Formats: sequence, C-alpha cells, structure tokens
Amino acid sequence: MKKQIYAMRINTIVAAADKITSDLEYLCSMVESPDAEFVISDAIAYSAAVTTLSNQLSFIMEDIASNDLTQDEDHVKLTEEEVWMLNSYTEAAEEAMIKLEEICGISLQKN
Repeated sequence: MKKQIYAMRINTIVAAADKITSDLEYLCSMVESPDAEFVISDAIAYSAAVTTLSNQLSFIMEDIASNDLTQDEDHVKLTEEEVWMLNSYTEAAEEAMIKLEEICGISLQKN
C-alpha cells in the first residue's frame, strides 16, 4: 500500500504563523501595557490562551517549517500525523480563545 502524501502551501503556513504571532503579541501587550477596558480577570484562562498559541506557533515554525518541499517548491510536505497535530493545535487554540472570551471578555476577533 502506498503511503499517502499530504502538503500545505508555503504561503498558507507563513500566513498562519504571522496571524498566530500577531495574536500572541496582542495578548502579551495586555500584560506589558495593561488597559483598564480589557482586564485579565482570570490568569489561568489568559495563560492557557498564550500557552496554546505558543505551542501552535512552535509546531508550525519548528516542526513543519523544516519539512521537505514538494517538487514545485510551492508546498511543504506533511505526514498524516502532522496533519492531525495541526488540527489538534488549531482546535486547542480555538477552544482556549473561546474560554478567554467567555471568562475574561477578551476576543482576538473583536478587540
């Protein structure tokens, strides 16, 4: 049986890394320069959001970015496990962001 090959466009990976970096910078700025309007009322929900985004970014930048490219050099090759891990990190980040909004009223989409 031939092993399934997966790939993701390089520009999609770069865009995802840029978005996650921007989200992390925004969340970190809330501690560095607190705003009375956006109070971090639950340190656990906040730290879970930051940690989840950091883990997601590390996986993309350290694990996936070092993978081989396809022959046309437009895509990064992925294993099935990496596809599942990407999905897992994405779901965990979405869940952490929902909790951050529900508990602290902080939304990356709205703020």
